[in-house]
Amino acid sequence: MSATDPGGLSILLTNITLASRSGTETVTRDLAFALLQAGHRPMVYSPRLGPVAEEIRRASIPVTDDILAIGETPDVIHGHHVVQTAVAATRYPDTPAIFVCHDFMAWHDHPPRLPNIRAYVSISEAFRTRMTVQGGIDPKLVEVIPNGVDTVRFRPGPPPPDKPRRALAFAKNHGHLEAIQAACAQRGIIVDAVGAAVDRLTDAPEALLPRYDLVFCSALTAIEAMAALRPVIVCDGRGLAGFATEERYAGWRRENFGLRTLSRPVTVEALLDEIDAYDAVGAVALGERVRREANLQAWAESYVSLYRRAIRSHGMAPLVGRDETARAVALHMQTWNPSLDVAGWPLEREALLADIARLETGLAPIEPGQRARAAAPLALALTGFHPPESWGAWSAQRSCSARFRLAPGQAFEQIDLELLAFATPARKPFRIACGLDGRPLGEVVLENDGVEQAVSTVRLTLPQRVEGGQHWMTFETDDCVTPKSAGVSLDRRPLGFGLLAIQLG
Repeated sequence: MSATDPGGLSILLTNITLASRSGTETVTRDLAFALLQAGHRPMVYSPRLGPVAEEIRRASIPVTDDILAIGETPDVIHGHHVVQTAVAATRYPDTPAIFVCHDFMAWHDHPPRLPNIRAYVSISEAFRTRMTVQGGIDPKLVEVIPNGVDTVRFRPGPPPPDKPRRALAFAKNHGHLEAIQAACAQRGIIVDAVGAAVDRLTDAPEALLPRYDLVFCSALTAIEAMAALRPVIVCDGRGLAGFATEERYAGWRRENFGLRTLSRPVTVEALLDEIDAYDAVGAVALGERVRREANLQAWAESYVSLYRRAIRSHGMAPLVGRDETARAVALHMQTWNPSLDVAGWPLEREALLADIARLETGLAPIEPGQRARAAAPLALALTGFHPPESWGAWSAQRSCSARFRLAPGQAFEQIDLELLAFATPARKPFRIACGLDGRPLGEVVLENDGVEQAVSTVRLTLPQRVEGGQHWMTFETDDCVTPKSAGVSLDRRPLGFGLLAIQLG
């Protein structure tokens, strides 16, 4: 595709914010630049503008925070985030749209269901299952397109030495830095750290990466580091994948070097094994492959091909009546009403505020035998739950999680959960599928008589011993029910199950 492509498309990209240089803000910017370079006409809508919006504008790409200001009807909508995608799809109901999921847990990455959304994209296989299993999207409509990397911005650094002397650790979360520092100290490697967890943010990682012989990171940052021809150990506070090699690359790229690749605890012993697997020549070969296969041009071509297919399928589809469109929009607005807990808006705000506070001190570490209470979550970071009460916390979504940090040098083989189900005559028994660090642990069944809410203590035995660092439990449940709809009380909150405490053993 050339810069003078006569078939250039007008593409409206959406994003929840363009006020910082991270996550989908970077993805939106990079894609807009690549589409412009390929001869298309991108434009961007976001309700919150900032530095990234200015970068995009400086490239002659229009950006607006007012959807009604857009006078040109786009050929296709490329949607990021559930609310912003719906704003654009509702403003242009006759324009085909695609929706892209970038996160497994965040409420704003839940797939919207509107008549003109013709295709869905996930950046990893894990996120694909979120849309097909939890979001109810037809698997035939979902494609996996991993992120691309700006190979002009992330240029090759100097050839890495035979043995690493300096390492850079990206710390967007807690739970892995101590082990990295200890392992590197044993191998005589100096470690620097950047990221929110160490209160050292960087807007120019491309300038930092070439200075280092080894990089500890995950997700998009891992691809960027590889593009700079840096040897990479894929890890973060959620777990460890390992040293990136060409043999591991294909499978890990399908997971965007993210959640499902981080299958092992970040321990000193495991890190030493991966550091000892350091291969400078292999890392350069892998980086060259990344530059060929994952550059912005190839990435944008994948999306343009999907845009054209979405436009064709939209043109061949039966006309959608005004009543059907109105019903879909009404249901969307009802589901994502910000005054309710259903969509998770207040919960997200509470979780973000709690995480900001924890970034300063970190989660209080827990030891085996210690009862970590949900009512006083100093040691638990809860996502998808209502604010804690004196007894514990109610789940508010079908998918929720509890993150915790194990004390250094400790390990556990089982997890005891204190739980109760919100009891109604129609909800007995209540089932919870539990997981640890992205891997399934099994199903818990809470029995009740439909009237009394009884606390149950259940034990989950792990397939293998799990050691220090940060870990997270996930809970997948039946639909949440409001006490008002069940005729129990006037409480309008959606309730699933109550979490009282977690104890490791």
